[in-house]
Amino acid sequence: MDFAFSPKTDELRRQVREFVQREWDSPYDSHGNTVYSLDVDVQEDERLLQEFARKLSATGWYTMAWPVEHGGEAIDYETQVAYREEMAYQRAPISEPGFEAPMLMIHGQDWQKEYFLPRIASGEILSWSQGFSEPNAGADLANLQTRAVRDGDDWLVTGQKIWNSQGHHPWVKWGHYLVRTDPEAPKHRGISYLIVDMESPGLVIRPLIDAFGRRRWSEIFLDNVRVPARNVIGEENRGWYAAMTTLSFERSGIDGPARRLRDLEDFIDFANHTKINGRLLVDDAMVRHTLANVRVEIEVCRMICYEVAWLQSKGEVPIRESALTKLFRDEMIPNVFEKMAHLLGEYGALMVGEPRAPLRGYPVANAYLAGMNRFAGGGREIQKNIIAQRALGLPR
Repeated sequence: MDFAFSPKTDELRRQVREFVQREWDSPYDSHGNTVYSLDVDVQEDERLLQEFARKLSATGWYTMAWPVEHGGEAIDYETQVAYREEMAYQRAPISEPGFEAPMLMIHGQDWQKEYFLPRIASGEILSWSQGFSEPNAGADLANLQTRAVRDGDDWLVTGQKIWNSQGHHPWVKWGHYLVRTDPEAPKHRGISYLIVDMESPGLVIRPLIDAFGRRRWSEIFLDNVRVPARNVIGEENRGWYAAMTTLSFERSGIDGPARRLRDLEDFIDFANHTKINGRLLVDDAMVRHTLANVRVEIEVCRMICYEVAWLQSKGEVPIRESALTKLFRDEMIPNVFEKMAHLLGEYGALMVGEPRAPLRGYPVANAYLAGMNRFAGGGREIQKNIIAQRALGLPR
């Protein structure tokens, strides 16, 4: 089935295409696969990203999905999907602010909305440090042990966070951190959600280096870090529920299939013009069948994402559908790169920097890195539990 968009969205896609081609030109792969991209810690690319965010903000597109009372246009879901899909297909690094803004709109105190939302909308605040994961909690986020003790008008925070992907950048001034403020409460309660100044005394950031030698994450140590009490997001000891709002704003996930479709089309063009062992890649029936299967997988993922957006447009909260989308997308993304690398034969093992590497070596690099999709941001087992309990009605 082919879903047709309205003429107004076709015009928007054209404008987006021209904007990205004019305003984004980076030789790096820092954002093609989000935090799992190879060049994720290239400082020059991050500077270009900040400039792009400000230009995007000036168009009005950046926050057009926001409610009118917060400076947006409350644009319809069809337009949102068309816009985000085209931005991703054109390899734009970003299309809209992160999920911190919608969370603040719902749970933020008045001063937090007044201070942060305009700065997010303008592109001044581009990224946040997310303090969720901890070394001994695994995927069980509610098992966090970072403690906050009240001291007059402040909280004193002590603990450790891990797999932090943004906090070490010099332009990231703020973090949103989950901390335990009532150790006697059940583990899903007694948690508060704090806005943390990343330049606070007692906060130490140390690098975590991946297998490619890139600084992909950091671990963050907090030793009696003083956080003003007014920095609590939502209610004290009920931060878990505000944090779940944050995690729910991943929306339809349409970016994933759109980016992978562009990668596939580039590979097909490569296969049509490149010989390996004296033969055009596309002349191999196995190559053609594999690429056809990849195209089907991307399209299935795209349709699942459309369903999530459709349910959202009706005012529903697609919890189980979103879990299915994430589960399918997180398998689809590494599958695409792995199959591309495999089709290149021995050449597919050549990495970035090797002059003979086909497609600059990015298929094999991303085949390794994209595997992190399978457990980051809520692993497969968590999504399967949501599907089992919410969709199939199975017992715990």
